[in-house]
Amino acid sequence: MKRLFIAINCFVVAIAATVLVPAFALADVPASYTSFGYATGVHGIAGSDAFPNFQNGAVNNRYPMAEVQQDASPSTTAKATYSDSGPATATVGSQYNQSCSTSGNQPPPPQICQNPNNQVPYATATYPGPSHGHIDTCNGCGSGPYADANAAQLAADADGYYAGGGTQPFSGASGQTGTTIDQGGRLTVTTHSAVDSFGFGTVQISKVAVDVKAFSTLSGAGGDAHVTAGQVTINGQPVAVNDQGVTIVDQHPVPCPSAPIPPAPGAPPPPPPGPLPPLPLGGGSSGGGSGGSSRPGTTSGCVPVADLTYITIFTVAPTKTIDGGHVVIWATGLHVKITQPSPGPGVPSQSAEYVLGEGFVDLQTGTGAAFGFGGFGGFGGGDFGGFGDTGGAGGGNSPVAQLGTALAANRIPLALMFLTLETLLLASAAAWVWARSTPSDVVPDEVLSP
Repeated sequence: MKRLFIAINCFVVAIAATVLVPAFALADVPASYTSFGYATGVHGIAGSDAFPNFQNGAVNNRYPMAEVQQDASPSTTAKATYSDSGPATATVGSQYNQSCSTSGNQPPPPQICQNPNNQVPYATATYPGPSHGHIDTCNGCGSGPYADANAAQLAADADGYYAGGGTQPFSGASGQTGTTIDQGGRLTVTTHSAVDSFGFGTVQISKVAVDVKAFSTLSGAGGDAHVTAGQVTINGQPVAVNDQGVTIVDQHPVPCPSAPIPPAPGAPPPPPPGPLPPLPLGGGSSGGGSGGSSRPGTTSGCVPVADLTYITIFTVAPTKTIDGGHVVIWATGLHVKITQPSPGPGVPSQSAEYVLGEGFVDLQTGTGAAFGFGGFGGFGGGDFGGFGDTGGAGGGNSPVAQLGTALAANRIPLALMFLTLETLLLASAAAWVWARSTPSDVVPDEVLSP
């Protein structure tokens, strides 16, 4: 019996070594981790003081938009579009505005968002699920605006490109973002945003880029942001831009008519001037690249006037917050704000702001258990690490592959459960050997003795 006990013990120890060595070799991999990354080339916000809920942006557009998300399920999501047009009217009751839309002076929410009001499709990739998504404006011709999304077990990336030009004052806007966790347990998120050129009136801006990179491990976290302002010229002269900003007044004279026509006797007074035409911001069919719109002159007792458009260019310092393994970084490039003052009392003024380059990351690692007995790695609800979802093509989504993924993702809690099982098994074997090797007349004395 003793030989049988020794053989069973050696067998169990051999299995324990096989199972536990990979688990302890990867002991630095965090038990819980989440990440979100966001990038856009141009973020456009247009507003008016006509209504209170328009002040933070009646239009909230992004050209393009790329988002990624990752957690310890394990699951990843990547979503991108070349033109994410915001709601035409920023109503307070809009679900998109409440959860996924923010004004230009606030970072985006740390979650994947798809605007239900958008008329442009999204490229979407998930793991488990379809691992690749692609959209473009020419049905696969390989040129023009496009968006791509890719998702794997421990990585995801998204990128998009918007050509611009035409009715838009910018060209060549792009955004890329990616998230990954390596075998050493280092969670990394990177974003890159760029704009080739921007022109409005006498203002010309070129080569703006924003790069954000952040990482988190069980031993520490960090990150940084870099903003390249490129070149800014006004009337062909280069200027320096900082957080104090540069304001340009774009003036267009409005001359008097050659022969003012006096009003007919008894004719009613002319109505007050109406609202200003919209500033060049919005979808592909609105806006323009001129330096301002004309304002009607006075016909009675005419005095030459000038149509004024105020253009302010400024920068905003990146914000970075590190709290243990939690890192949040938000960086924007150049801000160009165009304001057209009200032509008269009671007529609302309009403004448009272009954020050239924007990147945001939010990631966190921790030692807390990434499972619960009600949902062991996604086991509860019939989704064992995505085992219940075999959507998408390819061998990586087969039941066997997804079962292996689930076992690998939950290797540490499985190892702890195996240790408990080994302890119970060895105790049972020892009790059985002791009972078989002890004489029956001695057992009562050993068991009942105080």
